[in-house]
Amino acid sequence: MANDYIKKYETNNLHDKNCIICEEFSKIYNLEGNMYRFEIPKEIGCGYIRQISSYEGLQIIDFDMTLDRTIEFQGVSKMPHVDMLFCLGDKLEWDFSQNKNNFQISSGESFLSNSKKIEKIKKCTYLSKHRFHFIEIKIHPSKFNQITKDVKDQWGIFCSDKSNDILYKSQITPAINVILQQILSCPYEKGLKDIYIKGKVLELLAIYLNETVFQKERYDFVKLSKEDIMSLYKAKEILDKDIINPPSLQLLSKMIYINEFKLKNGFKELFGQTVYSYIIDRRLEMARLLFETNKINVSSVANYVGYANKSHFALAFRKKFGVNPGEYLKNVANNKN
Repeated sequence: MANDYIKKYETNNLHDKNCIICEEFSKIYNLEGNMYRFEIPKEIGCGYIRQISSYEGLQIIDFDMTLDRTIEFQGVSKMPHVDMLFCLGDKLEWDFSQNKNNFQISSGESFLSNSKKIEKIKKCTYLSKHRFHFIEIKIHPSKFNQITKDVKDQWGIFCSDKSNDILYKSQITPAINVILQQILSCPYEKGLKDIYIKGKVLELLAIYLNETVFQKERYDFVKLSKEDIMSLYKAKEILDKDIINPPSLQLLSKMIYINEFKLKNGFKELFGQTVYSYIIDRRLEMARLLFETNKINVSSVANYVGYANKSHFALAFRKKFGVNPGEYLKNVANNKN
């Protein structure tokens, strides 16, 4: 399956027809090959645009650029596609011409969209002196349907109440961030790289869909009032903002205006795990992310994620990931060499 839908993508600068950045955007979206990298010229900024992988109706692009002047783009996509975007730098903002809607995504957020229209026009302004770093995964609808065929019914329910192309926007969780970092720093080349990237994309989709589709499915069947569900989502949001120093159950229940009993039982019913398990899980995912992205020892990571006892941290890490943290860190270092 070729990237036919990507060939129909066009980008242009609304104020400069000879904009090299726009040319490169169009080039990389329409690229057939597997490897491509463009360095931003020093006279207009710094950074790069690179295609990480392109195969069988799926394309992964990494954008990391800081421009010396503001550029206003207009992009036209003439074929339907599923889009996943992960914002790792400054916020991005789009204007959609057809319905005059405005959409923005902040640093640390992601979105999943399903563009069904034959022609979709959007404008995006890249402000000067801002670092725009985002990873975009474009998937042909038939490829996406092939990947998600075993959760087709749940996916249909999830999409049924969505009135626009943006299906879901959320914070990038540590589990997702780890996979993104592994994709960015893939240690393999050629055929082995293709196998590795395919595996990581499937892992990414499984985790992402679990956090969207199946969480929505649980939402539909829990025996809680709408007000209680909103309060519990607020509790999860509070925990995510400071997972290292979370409030006590007593304080958290006061912050969301429900009693402690309903918080404990409702949280488990809605999210599939207790508040305590959720906190431990997120801390361990954060630890794994630190191992992937920083040259930092096990003791420092254990302390950072709230473990005063290194042995307790090692036990919890091994229970979740099946390997000791020291071995995991060594494996990360070997892959980067």
